[in-house]
Order: sequence, then C-alpha cells, then structure tokens
Amino acid sequence: MSVVEYVTLRLPFHVTGEEARFIYWTAWLSKLCAHRLLEHVKRTPLLADLSQYDFIKISRKLCYDIIPNRRYVDGVSTLIYASLQSAKALKVDVDVARLELKQWLLFQSEAEPWAKGNLNIHFTDYDRVSVLVFSRDKSSKKMTIEPVIPKGYAKLVKALVDKALRKEIGYPARIYITDYGEGLEHLHGELQVMVKYDLYLEVMRRRDKPLGNNIAGVDVNIDRLNLVVINRDGDTVWKYTARFPQLTARGCPRKRTWSVIGEAIHSILRNAYSHGASVIALENPEVIGYLRYYWIKSNDRKHENYNYKVSIFRSSIIERIAWKAPLYGIRVKYVDPRGTTNSRLHYEAMRKYGLDKHTTSAYLIALKARKSLQRP
Repeated sequence: MSVVEYVTLRLPFHVTGEEARFIYWTAWLSKLCAHRLLEHVKRTPLLADLSQYDFIKISRKLCYDIIPNRRYVDGVSTLIYASLQSAKALKVDVDVARLELKQWLLFQSEAEPWAKGNLNIHFTDYDRVSVLVFSRDKSSKKMTIEPVIPKGYAKLVKALVDKALRKEIGYPARIYITDYGEGLEHLHGELQVMVKYDLYLEVMRRRDKPLGNNIAGVDVNIDRLNLVVINRDGDTVWKYTARFPQLTARGCPRKRTWSVIGEAIHSILRNAYSHGASVIALENPEVIGYLRYYWIKSNDRKHENYNYKVSIFRSSIIERIAWKAPLYGIRVKYVDPRGTTNSRLHYEAMRKYGLDKHTTSAYLIALKARKSLQRP
C-alpha cells in the first residue's frame, strides 16, 4: 500500500450565465484533449510504456491546439498516464485498444513547485478562488468562484490558504462539473483541492497518543464496518459494527455516500481509541492505484474481474481509514487478507466464539497483526 501524499477536499460551488459557460467549455476542451491522447495511445500502444515525463512531452505537442494552456494539458496527460499505469497493474490482461473514457467533465492543474502555488486554480482568499477558463472559441479569462467550505474542514482550508498566500505550499486542484442546466445558464460543480497529508494531520489531529496497547482489527464491506479490539494476550476486549445498508441502494448520491461512510469511519476509530487500541489492522487490498480517482474503464464485463468496482470501493474505504487513523494517535498495520474469510480457521473461530462471519474476519485480522508485531 502506497503512502498517502494528498487528501482531497471536495468543495461545492454554483455559477450562472457566462461563467457557467466558460467552465463548461474549459472542461469540454480538456475532455477532447483526453480523447485525442487515448486514441493516440490505442494506435501506438508502446506510448503506455513511456516515462511520465516523456508521455507529458508528447501530450503537449498533441493537445496544445485543443486547449492552449500547458498546465491544463499537463493535468489531462497526468491523469491519462496514471489511469493507463493502473489498468496495466490489474491482475487480468487489459487490452489498451478496448479502453474508453468515463462520462466526466473536469479540468485539472498541477501544483507549480517553483512557484509554490497553482497558477491556474488558486485561492485568493479563504472562500474565493481564481480560475483560468476558456470559451468555446478558446479565448481565455480569469474568473472567481466562491466554494462552500464545510464546517469540518474550515480550519484546514484556512491553514492551506494562509500557507499558500505566503508561498510556502502548493496544491494540485481540479474543477469537476456535477450538473448543468439547459442552455448552460447555470452549473453546479466541485472544487477538488489536494492537500498535503502532513498539513492535514497537523491541523486535524484529535488525539496525540493512544490510551493503551491493544490491537484493533477492521473488516470492510460495502454495507458495514466491523471492529474487534483484542489485548496483548489475544482476548477480545470490544466488538462494534457500523452499518450503512442504505448506500447499496441504486441512486444514492456520491456526496451522501462518502458523508455516511466518513461518519462510520470516525465511529470505528473513536471506539478503537476509547478501548485502548494503539494499532489498527486492515486488509492489504490488491493494487488498485489511481483507478479510484481516474477515468478509464474497460468495455469487457464478462471476465472474472467483473466485480472490480466493489474492490475499488472497499479499497477506497480502507484507504480512508488508514489516513484518518493517525488523527486518533493510532498506527496502521496491513495484513495479508488470505485466511481471514471463508477458510477453516474462519469457520472454527465463528463456532468457538459465536461470532458472525464479518466480526470473525475482524477478529482474525487483529490476530494476524498481533502475530506480525510479535506480541506475546
């Protein structure tokens, strides 16, 4: 599992009239750029094996006539490149010629290390953001959006803006269109800002150190999180389940989904902390990479990896638990998922302790962590 570098904040906004049209066409031009890049890769599959630096250089030559801004072209090419690398990392063979783009509308600008900021999408004040946008005829201008800052992230956004205005820190950012009206008279979107994880911990930390030396195991499913806390002897100290069955229903809004899951994660971590856990154990998911963020999908739904979306969803939850655990002074330990479910050991533990299958999985995850930590 890779180390977390950034935490993404999703800040909604609403614009009307000419501003809505400028944002829409900037996203549309970025999408045309992405389509051209992917088609070029399909014709020349070896491009997927290039370094990211060389891939971006080629992308600039291919796409500058579509959206005449190097930073936006680099943003598109970075996302396409990351998606290609993730597709190659899947366990099944991926035919590059069969890849397509999802129905997204967005544009992205990377941080400028030398400028300590983001020249295309940047905060000018705590709740005001300057965005470089393009019209349909590719003329450009700067406009200002006013994103809604959720109460829970107010301190973090303020710290980010203060450091950015002093040119102490940079941040990648993107504009994602969630909805727009007929005639483009109004548009709803998200400003997605990627904050350095170190800053996130510095501002958002809730506990400096754990209360004890116990080990927590968490079993992650698409409708629940199961927690078991064990002591240093392997005895069960606490059991807890956070459920969210409503999220499996079709049509549940994405924002609502992650809001409910976020509450469940904090509930799990509060329970682990209050019952003396200093370590939280999680299953180490298979390589998913950037697929949780990015855009490429395969048309082939007949192979054995049909349920990879569920794997990505579970992996995304595991990732969020991992980067929130240090807020409570709890260290993360990944364990091999083999044997924690549908195994002889699993069924024996269910019968011996009278646990349901998910709680048993959490218990076995905690035991694996205890063994790997060489605790008596």
